[in-house]
Amino acid sequence: MDIRYKNSLPWGAQVSRGNMHLAHVHHQFGRNTACPTTYVPVTDNGIYRTPQPAGATALRIKAGGNGADTAAGAGARSVILWGLNAQGVEITEVVATNGASASLPTSQTFIRLYLAEVQESGTYGTQAAGSHVGNITIENAAGTEDWAQIQLNGFPSAASAIGSITVPANHVGLISSVQINVDGTKSTDIIILRRDGILDAAPPYKPIRKVQEFLGVSASIKIEFEMPLKFGELSDVGMLAKVSNGTGAVSIDMEILMLEAET
Repeated sequence: MDIRYKNSLPWGAQVSRGNMHLAHVHHQFGRNTACPTTYVPVTDNGIYRTPQPAGATALRIKAGGNGADTAAGAGARSVILWGLNAQGVEITEVVATNGASASLPTSQTFIRLYLAEVQESGTYGTQAAGSHVGNITIENAAGTEDWAQIQLNGFPSAASAIGSITVPANHVGLISSVQINVDGTKSTDIIILRRDGILDAAPPYKPIRKVQEFLGVSASIKIEFEMPLKFGELSDVGMLAKVSNGTGAVSIDMEILMLEAET
């Protein structure tokens, strides 16, 4: 690339291209198509697990998926997981799918999981053929708790929709914008919550506290923060929503700049 062109790119493009030292961007998208009248996480399955370090667990793909989503099948052949370990360090691991049976557990243990994506597929994806065949659920290795889900939801999305995230150790997270989409027939309330000190093992604990609140939302909105919302290391960023009656669909898209501390 011509160095003059590279240097002329705007700052955000430099970060996205990996040209900014110790900085990367998370476009964290969350969706809940059945938000009730009480606050729940804006995620595919209404869950964002937040165990303490002693509860770190291996994860696996849950039994009951589609037989084509297997290591040599036409659907998803593997899934990559992104989250934090018991030290608050960001980790990733690829898990081979196993059709309708449970997969092998991860070799690493997690206290947070904020993204699951199809890593490899047996199908060349098109507008008519997605990269997985069934819903893919991630659970703890004991098989007692669902953690995340990659849903079909009309078309195979190949990625989870988790509207919360946790800032890794030795990082600072800056939220520059939030896009909110809601069911226009309902009034929707959304809150952004913060909890610091996720590695605390005994009281006193840091509280969960409100950072921003959006009440009575009935149309899509986008909020740009001239001064980005700052979250320190080892902080949960939680997105919860509720609707005025029945159930309603809510989606949230956050742009988060993660800055790593110099070592």
